[in-house]
Amino acid sequence: MKKIFEVSVVGGAGHIGLPLSCYISSFDHKVNIIDNNSDIVAKIQNKETPFQEDLLGEYLVNAIESGMNTSLQIKEIDKSDFVIVTLGTSPNQKDINLFHDVISNLSENIKNDAVLILRSTLSPNDLEKVKGNKNLKNKNTLISYCPERIAEGKSLVELPLMPQIIGTDSIEDYKIVENFFNSISISCIHLEISEAIFLKLFTNTYRYSQFSAINEFFNIANENGIDFDKVFSVATDTYPRLDNIPSRGFVGGPCLIKDSEAFLNSYNKKSSFINSLKTVNDQFMNNIIKICNTKFLSKEVIFLGLTFKPNSDDLRTSLSFELYNFLINEGFKLYAVDRFVKEDHVDFKLYTYEEVKDFTNNIVISTNHDYFKDIDLTNSKVVRVGNK
Repeated sequence: MKKIFEVSVVGGAGHIGLPLSCYISSFDHKVNIIDNNSDIVAKIQNKETPFQEDLLGEYLVNAIESGMNTSLQIKEIDKSDFVIVTLGTSPNQKDINLFHDVISNLSENIKNDAVLILRSTLSPNDLEKVKGNKNLKNKNTLISYCPERIAEGKSLVELPLMPQIIGTDSIEDYKIVENFFNSISISCIHLEISEAIFLKLFTNTYRYSQFSAINEFFNIANENGIDFDKVFSVATDTYPRLDNIPSRGFVGGPCLIKDSEAFLNSYNKKSSFINSLKTVNDQFMNNIIKICNTKFLSKEVIFLGLTFKPNSDDLRTSLSFELYNFLINEGFKLYAVDRFVKEDHVDFKLYTYEEVKDFTNNIVISTNHDYFKDIDLTNSKVVRVGNK
């Protein structure tokens, strides 16, 4: 007989928590979303998707109709077999304190012998603080670190396909957590809990370094008067050893930069390689601004794309958004075009391309949403942040 678990997802209305909650619900588990954002919780209760995420609309409707619960109160976790924490974290002390405040409140309400699954990015020190919580110890709480590794916007595409890493202190603990994840995952892999923490920080730092490396080659080419995009196109044409090379572009968003900083703080603050990555990307931003100042004969520019990556509505730590503000400070008059961004999320006017296409032939393609690829750029002066 199929085992049905009661699962609470703390931070369950966010970009990580909501798709995961809906996904778990699709396997008939009883799911409680716990989140203090009353506006987003109200949208979820009305079956409205609060952000861009492939497949989320259908999953959300099915989850609500199947009885998925939403609450602003953390006390609602008191009957849950598994409590999953998906709060956003960063090396910023304010965010770290907030995370531990939530853990403290959670520890007062979690039932005896429950399983606490941490999916938020954590440092080893943060994990040890959670494990040292007296309430959790007294309630015999099993603590597991199970890193989230999906790509934002593709959560519900990737969750069914990706093995679940389960970090625990013992094989016995692993078997208990595996019992739950086997009901929703294609497979499970065990790591020591310290290894699972390292894996999360290592993989995001490595990805940040890959993107940073290509940006450094662009920086060097630009400083030496070499057309990097032309060289890149020829170098990667039917050359299999460069099949997986990323394109140049901004490295932003809610994960890679902060996780690289967390990796440094946790394991090796003196790493000259990792410390250099932010400097590389700051110089990349400066080079894009210089190109705009030299290529455009006027300061009137159509600015395409504000979010941190294509086909997303997420502005968190978006370098495209930063570029917009830098150019404004440089005296540019910008017409921002991004249909993924809601008007009330920015303090300036948003346009459609049709509204502004005749204003100027100067165009910056900062975040290259798919729908921009239909724009006729003939006779336009174009600055591309990315080369794809």
